[in-house]
Amino acid sequence: MRRLVRSTAILGLGSAATVVAAILRSKILAAWLGPEGTGVLAQLAGLTAVLVPLATLGAGNGVVTMIAEARARGDLAKVRRITRTATTLAWTVGIGLAVLAALSSPWLARGIYRDAGFVWAILFCAAAVPLSAVASLRITMLQGHEAVREMAKLNGLIAAIGIGAIIPMAHFFGVKGAVAQIVVVAAAHAWLSGRFLRPLTPPRPPDLSGEEPRIDRSLLSTIARYGGSALVVGLSSTLTLLVVRSILVGKLGLSQNGIYQVCVGVSGLTMPLILNSITATVWPEIAAKPRDADAVGPMAAGIRLAFLLVTGVSAALLVGAPIWVRLFYSERFLPALDLLPFQFLGDYFRAAAWMFGVWLVPRQRLRPWVLFDVVYGVVLLAVFAVLVGRVGIQSVVFAYVAAHVSHAVLHYALARRALGFRLGKQNALLLGASLALLIGLAILRPRDMTGVAIGGAASLAWAGLVIQRREWIAIKDMAFRLLGRARPAA
Repeated sequence: MRRLVRSTAILGLGSAATVVAAILRSKILAAWLGPEGTGVLAQLAGLTAVLVPLATLGAGNGVVTMIAEARARGDLAKVRRITRTATTLAWTVGIGLAVLAALSSPWLARGIYRDAGFVWAILFCAAAVPLSAVASLRITMLQGHEAVREMAKLNGLIAAIGIGAIIPMAHFFGVKGAVAQIVVVAAAHAWLSGRFLRPLTPPRPPDLSGEEPRIDRSLLSTIARYGGSALVVGLSSTLTLLVVRSILVGKLGLSQNGIYQVCVGVSGLTMPLILNSITATVWPEIAAKPRDADAVGPMAAGIRLAFLLVTGVSAALLVGAPIWVRLFYSERFLPALDLLPFQFLGDYFRAAAWMFGVWLVPRQRLRPWVLFDVVYGVVLLAVFAVLVGRVGIQSVVFAYVAAHVSHAVLHYALARRALGFRLGKQNALLLGASLALLIGLAILRPRDMTGVAIGGAASLAWAGLVIQRREWIAIKDMAFRLLGRARPAA
């Protein structure tokens, strides 16, 4: 648990710059572009989230497992072959997809914006696809090497470059400049990720004669097995969300899509930061275990840390929402206060689904992983379709909660049956108290300082109930160590 906390803290601290950059970015877009401009960029982000995994062939999660397994066996030659093969495939497929997206840009613009005039945005997105795909794949390679410090440094550099690019480009060129900076950041990400990965990549074997092949054909079947599963899983969520948001644009307009982006933006910032930071340590550890049942220990530690962080962050954001929505967006985004409680409730079940199923990919249990995500997509679309005509934009967050509830239940049932997994008394208390807190805050919906005070008191009571004494001591010790390192030598 201590190692997991330390690794997560390193990644989390390294990603603090990402958090600051995202906050500044949101403020810039809200102030200069308003809800409509925010809605334009949100749709483009959804399209990118579909195309980039396709460009990587969905190999990211598989590459983590393959590199972790090869390193555990000391097979450095295979690590090199995996790296070269996956990178070459990403460049090749990414460029092909970029060309295809550019050629189909009029149809894509009408599909996601309901306006062919946004062809220019699709063309910028297409240019960024191969760059983002290669960068994404290299990050998973760093994860396979358990290079948490390198990942943290990379996060900080990209955050700084992103802010350095968007401020002048959005200021002078408006929405078009904000869209164009996506290509700038993607190019920087691809180059820097290569620099960070290079020292970890094993050198060319001295006994290898002739030219080293860029693609090892013996790895293709394994990459395809992982990638095919990952693509179905990824597309079931990203493509579903893109379809849902495109319908919202058609029915309610880009401004309402921009309001919803407040929810997506904060979840898209906090949830990957927390869950991916934990997974960076848990996945390689589970992959190296000899039996499926041995995954229970790392899972239990990961679940506890995940729910402490997810609930603490969600509660703080909900309590402070009346302040930070005004501060980091503007008064025009205040309707998001009605959506945020349900978004964070959905994040609770998203964390549950992720952590209950964290063992599936490293243990190569890909079929249930794929099936459960397909169910997630079907539930999300079905609930949204039933509710959108009745409750408008709230239908999206209601569907988000329902889909992740189904996801969490399925993952827990499988872990219980296949691994004999049990939450345990302390984790059961944590999950129960966390759910009660988030439901209470959803009912309260703080809008003024009285609501903020009541919500804050409830959050402190939750922390006092669920955080154990040894965990408080560990937090204190870690803080003192960090402060000690930061203090200059006499």
